[in-house]
Amino acid sequence: MGWSDKRKTKGGGKPLLHGSDLPAKVNSVTVKVKECREAPENFGAFYILDFAEPVYETEGWAVNKTNGDKLAELFGDDWPEKIAGKKITLAKLMVNNPQTKKPTQSLFVQ
Repeated sequence: MGWSDKRKTKGGGKPLLHGSDLPAKVNSVTVKVKECREAPENFGAFYILDFAEPVYETEGWAVNKTNGDKLAELFGDDWPEKIAGKKITLAKLMVNNPQTKKPTQSLFVQ
């Protein structure tokens, strides 16, 4: 397995969606959530949303604090228990990576 494939599996073995996985001209994607699971310890995200169907050859997406807050705004504080079956739109934005300080494409709940 090459590095780019390995990078996608961090957090539980299933390929995770990143902003860089979306084609250049695609600015957002709507996904249907199969289930929400807790991220592994020391992962850097709180939860992982598994998709009902693969999206750009990935099967899930890591939820950080910012996106968790937006999901709570949309679905309530208990969103992890009731997000299964819901559709959410993820928008691609350029941000500075807090660790590397370099610009990177990231996904945010729209």
